[in-house]
Amino acid sequence: MLWLKLGWRNLWRNPSRSLVQLLVISGSLAFVIWIQNISGGTYEKMIQDAVRSGSGHLSLHHPGYVSERLTEMFFQLPPAQKLLENNPALAQTLARLHLPALARSSRENTSVMVMGVDFKAESAINPLLAGKRLVSGAMPEDGSKDRACLGLKLAEKLRIKVGQKFVVMFQDFSGEISSKLYRVGGIFKSGVTQIDNTMMFVDRRHLATSLGNPDAVHEVAIILKDMHLLDQQLTALKLACPATSDFRVFRWEETSKQIADTIKMDQAQFKFMVFLLFVLVGLGTVNLLLMSILERTREFGLLQSLGMQKSRIRQLILAEAFVLGLTGSAIGLGFGSLASFYTWYYGLDMTAMFAAQEVAGLLFEPIIVSIWNWKWMIGLSLAMIVLVIAASIYPARKALNVNPAEAMRVF
Repeated sequence: MLWLKLGWRNLWRNPSRSLVQLLVISGSLAFVIWIQNISGGTYEKMIQDAVRSGSGHLSLHHPGYVSERLTEMFFQLPPAQKLLENNPALAQTLARLHLPALARSSRENTSVMVMGVDFKAESAINPLLAGKRLVSGAMPEDGSKDRACLGLKLAEKLRIKVGQKFVVMFQDFSGEISSKLYRVGGIFKSGVTQIDNTMMFVDRRHLATSLGNPDAVHEVAIILKDMHLLDQQLTALKLACPATSDFRVFRWEETSKQIADTIKMDQAQFKFMVFLLFVLVGLGTVNLLLMSILERTREFGLLQSLGMQKSRIRQLILAEAFVLGLTGSAIGLGFGSLASFYTWYYGLDMTAMFAAQEVAGLLFEPIIVSIWNWKWMIGLSLAMIVLVIAASIYPARKALNVNPAEAMRVF
């Protein structure tokens, strides 16, 4: 305890210099903690939006569908439903069909991606089918044979409005070219260019019947109540999935690879930024302690001449560094927690930064709520303390190399 008191008192021999260094340490740590918690919240939001509009936390597909996306790679829905029934960890399961096709109106024609969905279940989960996305018309109901919901840009390209008819041509499961007449039920705007230009939603059961198999699906998206149960549920479903079934279980990183890669790249950039910031803090700490020691060269020489062991002088300098690191880290942790609390409680509206609401080709709601990553927060604080102590090693060696007689004569 005595050494900590001495370290504290020595730290305030030059208050202005110590305050500047404390500001650098605490400010850097607070910024890193806040950015880490905001980044974690951003990643969770990106994953949440991606799984809701994409293929879920987990999904069932034909083994080759994720890599090749061929229309004939479908599977039967009833066995999949039996596998997933009575599972309390699942929030929702969404059966879907994905079909590339050609849409033709009386004026224009263009390629489209037809998505067969169950509108009631989908509209409760999928942000693309949320009521606020509709710009005209109404969302079709389940069982609507000829109603479709189109992206705004797609409707403009086909030059059709709500209530008007158009024809969709596609290849069915037998390889034959089929066509189906649809009427525009609603028009939505997601803000994602690719989706608004090519996507249309129709009733899954009637689309499957038109393809030649009323029980066919290309995916069953599985939304979990808690994404932290993902690994547990993945293992359980893989064990329960019969080896003879025509579908396999995939996790969201495989089906939403662009989002997963975006998050990995951003995490790598964040870690590099933390490394650079810690290097700068370390250099600043070395400079502060070195200046402090050079100013006290005569003092260290006198202490050695009076018989103080070098280990005691080293302990004194390390105590000073420990107090500096502990104080700066405590202040930084406090301010970082306050900033994180604000963005956790009120959220951060990033609409100005993500005006198009598009990340890696998927819909992204740019209202971020930070998370509490206590493991990282405590780890970064301890790392800062260790960094400051490590930065004191070189100044300590300078102090121990002082010749007592020369120090008292020159300084």
